[in-house]
Amino acid sequence: MAAERKTIILVDDNMTSLAAGKDILRGTYRTYPVPSADRLFELLESLRPDMILLDIEMPGMDGYGALTKLKADPQWADIPVLFITARTDTESRDRGLALGALDYVVKPFKAQAVLERIAAHISRT
Repeated sequence: MAAERKTIILVDDNMTSLAAGKDILRGTYRTYPVPSADRLFELLESLRPDMILLDIEMPGMDGYGALTKLKADPQWADIPVLFITARTDTESRDRGLALGALDYVVKPFKAQAVLERIAAHISRT
């Protein structure tokens, strides 16, 4: 019997980035793209993902706020979060990791490298 595909929620306000992320993960993971942190939390009410790929710069609640809210709630605190963002500065990366992100990937990125990082983190859970 084949193993069930893992579930990943993609959170990004850029529709092009969401589509690209879904294309990269297609066939390997079940993906649920959402355009905002608010929609992420709505989806979490009915779906338990194996990982969340989270952008930082979004209107309303940004990625840092979303990660802080995730880690503060025991029902979601153990969901692995990987930031995928255009922010290249060390301070942004350090802040994301300090808040509890497992990894930090800068856009643009190589699809195979991201898939390998996701697989490595999911295999640890």
